[in-house]
Amino acid sequence: MQPSKMEIPKDASNQKVFRDGIKEHRGSYFVIYKPADVSTSLALVSIVFPETSVEITEVRRAMEQELRHWLNRFAVPVMVSAFDAKDSLIHFSEGPYESHLMGYIDPHTGGLVQRWGLFKNNELPIEQMDAEYLKRVYESVPFRLQEEVRYKAQRDARTTGRVIRLIVFLTVVVPVLIEVVSLGVTWLGHLLAGISISAGLYKIGKAMGWLKPTKRDKEKDEKEQKMGHYFYHCERNPEAFNRLKCENFEREAIEQTRKESEAIRNNQG
Repeated sequence: MQPSKMEIPKDASNQKVFRDGIKEHRGSYFVIYKPADVSTSLALVSIVFPETSVEITEVRRAMEQELRHWLNRFAVPVMVSAFDAKDSLIHFSEGPYESHLMGYIDPHTGGLVQRWGLFKNNELPIEQMDAEYLKRVYESVPFRLQEEVRYKAQRDARTTGRVIRLIVFLTVVVPVLIEVVSLGVTWLGHLLAGISISAGLYKIGKAMGWLKPTKRDKEKDEKEQKMGHYFYHCERNPEAFNRLKCENFEREAIEQTRKESEAIRNNQG
């Protein structure tokens, strides 16, 4: 699915922008292209393999193929990285950076320049990282102005602050006000006393077996018993608990990666 074309306002030519990423499925893997913008000085390509095992030769071939594809589409210096189903970087070299592939289009010859590893900043064509150049190359990519993003973040922070203050008011201030008011309002004092007595009688009834536990109470008791049982065994074997925790994290990461892969495939179809 191609992103809709958007016109950058004339007064925004000197403003910094955030550009939307582009997600595409290739069958055995999916790709996320992050255009160069205020957050990154060059384009980034992430290749994600949803399966748990993948051949290194296939990974390298896919990275080289995606490098050429995206440079033909957007002539902006790019770095390609590959990730497995657990969202971990796929390493196929002992060097710290040789598992990444970088490349650009030579502005003088029009030829492809690529390297397994990283280019230094002074090795990249600076004219292909200029704001005006990027605006032309990415004219079809949706974007948001930095000021708009900052305003939204500030607005969301204010909304969150109001919610927190409301919760504090309801859980702390209101009970105190009730206590204060009840000192001078007889009926309110009786009402609060009645509520307190009713709660006490309810607890006594449950403890004596007069009241049958509800389904929710049973589920809560069973959950607490299981938690106590698990805690006992985790305390006895912390090494096994740590292994189990890591396995759960990996399983959740794999499931999330596969869901994202399926979502991209469906949107593309």
